[in-house]
Amino acid sequence: MVVKVQSTKGFRIQKRTARLVFSGDYEGAEVVVRLDVPVGVFIDIQDMVANDEQQSLQIFKVFGEKVLEEWNIEDDDGQTLPTNSQGMQKIPLQLANLIIEQWVEVCTQPPIPLD
Repeated sequence: MVVKVQSTKGFRIQKRTARLVFSGDYEGAEVVVRLDVPVGVFIDIQDMVANDEQQSLQIFKVFGEKVLEEWNIEDDDGQTLPTNSQGMQKIPLQLANLIIEQWVEVCTQPPIPLD
């Protein structure tokens, strides 16, 4: 007896990003963030946010390394800040919190229905 095994290609998750555009005090700031982070990363960030101030530095480190893709945020000398945990630690706390809040909001929106 001959058995044919049908091979199927795996499904590769496409990298999706979102561009967060700010107004008000941060008019002109644009931040590109990853949307398809592993569930574990999302839960870790959510847990750190829920535990508030004690883990805020860790939140910014994880976010900077796992979520942040690019931005147009510059230092006082006009140099673009790095898009990593070091860059997250150099921006104002209010802006850092706003970026994370907006990312959580975008990530938790229901997906567009499939055809």
